[in-house]
Amino acid sequence: MKIAIIGAGAAGLCAGRHCLRENIAFDIFEQTGNLGGTWNYTDLVGCDENGVPIHSSMYKGLRTNLPKELMAFEDFPYPKQNRSYLLQDEVLDYVRSYSDKFHINPHIKYFKRVIRIERQNFLWSVHYEDVKNKQKDMEHYDAVIICNGHYSDPFIPDVPGIESFSGRVKHSHDYRTPEPYANKKVLILGSGPSGLDISQQISNVATKVFLSHRSKDPLPVPDILHQKCLIKEFVENKAIFEDGTSEEIDDVVFCTGYNYNFPFLSTNCGVKITDNYVHPLYKQIISIENPTLAFLGIPFKVCPFPLFDIQVRFFLATLTGHFKLPKKEDMLQELVEEEKRKSGLPRPKYHELGKAQGSYFNDLSETAKIKMVPQVVQKLYVRVMMNRNRNNCFEIIDDDNFVQI
Repeated sequence: MKIAIIGAGAAGLCAGRHCLRENIAFDIFEQTGNLGGTWNYTDLVGCDENGVPIHSSMYKGLRTNLPKELMAFEDFPYPKQNRSYLLQDEVLDYVRSYSDKFHINPHIKYFKRVIRIERQNFLWSVHYEDVKNKQKDMEHYDAVIICNGHYSDPFIPDVPGIESFSGRVKHSHDYRTPEPYANKKVLILGSGPSGLDISQQISNVATKVFLSHRSKDPLPVPDILHQKCLIKEFVENKAIFEDGTSEEIDDVVFCTGYNYNFPFLSTNCGVKITDNYVHPLYKQIISIENPTLAFLGIPFKVCPFPLFDIQVRFFLATLTGHFKLPKKEDMLQELVEEEKRKSGLPRPKYHELGKAQGSYFNDLSETAKIKMVPQVVQKLYVRVMMNRNRNNCFEIIDDDNFVQI
């Protein structure tokens, strides 16, 4: 058996490590010359020197919005230090050391961009291109694990008048540093982790920063940020808000999230994206139509590295025979029931876990009879969600307990 892994970010490296543990052959396709995926910083926006669209959304000065104790691969803790919230380059160093420790790098095909994956006669054809010399090639695999992330295809809502707005407009995917916003009046749309972080960075240099969000109550942010309700429209250089107020604006930054995007998957792969909902998948991982195709990291509002670990262990358990998948009609029925439970939510939120992450982890473990994610991960996650303070420092004592230090 041989597996194709698409992407050498944290998820792809995690998939590689567990393939090695199971003695399964694999290749990791990576379109750049670097491992680490979104944790790589570049000044470039648009395309890189090889004409490949910039994948990373990393900006200078980014600190994690989860403590390192919730961003660790299993059996591979971060180096000891008296901080829990790390900088981008510290996480990248950790990911690199993970690859070194488990000897994953020799399996990575760098500068190879996957252009098409299709199902052919019980095998997967992976067509790829060398981004330097443009030579195309194809190889066959028994299974495919998609690890291309979901922070590279920006979602920009259709705001009336944006096309005639006289100022500068960009998505946080292309934000790198605050300096271009010096002495400007800047509108940030969206108050997720990136929106809050970027608005505070820009407020250090801008004349004024407005933060537009959907919350009915004021957010606990510095007073220097002027909070506004949702935007209604743009008229020339003015932003008109739903409450009827307006502000003159020089620059707009959309911090409005991303689309799932798998442009290399052919239609015969049997996976669709509808309103940013990827389906039909079993347990948000395995293609029900073609169960040797898996996706890592689809759920969001999660602890990503523990998620990658248990998802790939779940998938490999189906390939090694440790766990037999239910019949296709039973997987589809379970999905229908899951969708019914979520029917009150907008479809783009179907992959959101949040506090339900712990029960999701436990379900994967119990279904496939594989090792559980330690309960302390969910306990600490709930604690962090209740009161996120990047000055806090935590230490995990054992599989059930943590302390704040």
